[in-house]
Amino acid sequence: LYGCIMTVKAKPHDQLRELFSQQSCWTIEQLNRSLDYSTISIRRFLKHVGYFSSFTHNSKWYTLSSIPDFNKNGIWFKGDIGFSRHGNLKQNITHFIEKSPKGLSAKQLAGILSIPCHAVLNHMYKSGAIERFKGTSNLIYLSAVPGKKQRQLTRLESVQQIDSTHQKLSAHSAVYVLVEYIKQPQASFAELSKAVAKKQIIATPQAIARFFNTHDLKKTQV
Repeated sequence: LYGCIMTVKAKPHDQLRELFSQQSCWTIEQLNRSLDYSTISIRRFLKHVGYFSSFTHNSKWYTLSSIPDFNKNGIWFKGDIGFSRHGNLKQNITHFIEKSPKGLSAKQLAGILSIPCHAVLNHMYKSGAIERFKGTSNLIYLSAVPGKKQRQLTRLESVQQIDSTHQKLSAHSAVYVLVEYIKQPQASFAELSKAVAKKQIIATPQAIARFFNTHDLKKTQV
């Protein structure tokens, strides 16, 4: 009009999609600078288009929901930036622990998420978000939901008993067993196993018997 060529500025949602077509992952600060909109507006545009925030790097990276090619666990990495269908890191940890029939160790969770998460697991345990059980060789993290936790414990103890002929008590578990034995010298191996289980220690009757036999301790009652 009036001899002028007017250019129509692309809608912010289209500008956003264009940026993500050039680069898969952006931080809010990068999008602020590139689009020249406020943080509140950027978050509104992302919500409209659909997005995932990273479960790594304190959730600071964003990608559009159409971009990730998730693996069977719902995880996708772009370089060292991880995204998940299940939310942030704590939500992922909770999801996979709840899904597991007999809980997961930190090593198993790291295998699923491709990042170490010892510190977060410890924090979640202390806050009551998850439970844990001291196994013969490592900590097993369990659901905080009482019924589900008990089912996981039952399966976990069953597996421990099946494998007990190949297991030895860890030094940590042995200390608890010996303390209970001193307090209850007449207790059977099964009773000692139940006693230490109350302290979140897995020590099957068979493993305790093997320990007593190996160290020539005077006990024959199973």
